[in-house]
Amino acid sequence: MSEEKKKESEAKPDDGKAKKKGLPALLFVVVGAILGGAGTVVALPKKSVEVKVEPPPLQFITLQHPDNMEFQFNPRTQAGRAYASVVFTFVYRVREDREDDSFESIKANWDRARSNVLLMLRSRSMTELNAENGQKILTKDLTDELDAALFPGKKSEKVAQVTEILWSKWMVQ
Repeated sequence: MSEEKKKESEAKPDDGKAKKKGLPALLFVVVGAILGGAGTVVALPKKSVEVKVEPPPLQFITLQHPDNMEFQFNPRTQAGRAYASVVFTFVYRVREDREDDSFESIKANWDRARSNVLLMLRSRSMTELNAENGQKILTKDLTDELDAALFPGKKSEKVAQVTEILWSKWMVQ
């Protein structure tokens, strides 16, 4: 019987369509790729993308110094005696991160600033102080003087900047 089968198989021409047992190799490749991809998704940690966020630009804040500057002085006169009494405080502008530095600078230069302001006030005449725009001119000069005395240095290197004078008392006789 085995000889008969052998003969039959030889007698049949091969059409190129041989019977295949099992699954085709392509199917193994596809299933392997799917399982491998799923395994990588589960097994590997997720990628984290780090986006560099720039810190927000530092803001300038405006602060009013809590201490008053109070002065009684004798302005220059041509004849007679004159008396003046002024009380003011100042406002300064500083970057948020340098607020402590500005306070330390004020603390270190407070006496120098008071001395310079007193010299400036005593050098003014009654005519200058009583003029229509005398207080405005004095305000600008005081702002510049306090800025230079309290926050020394070049403009770009300054810790803070005096921006305004707030008058509490103005008496000139």
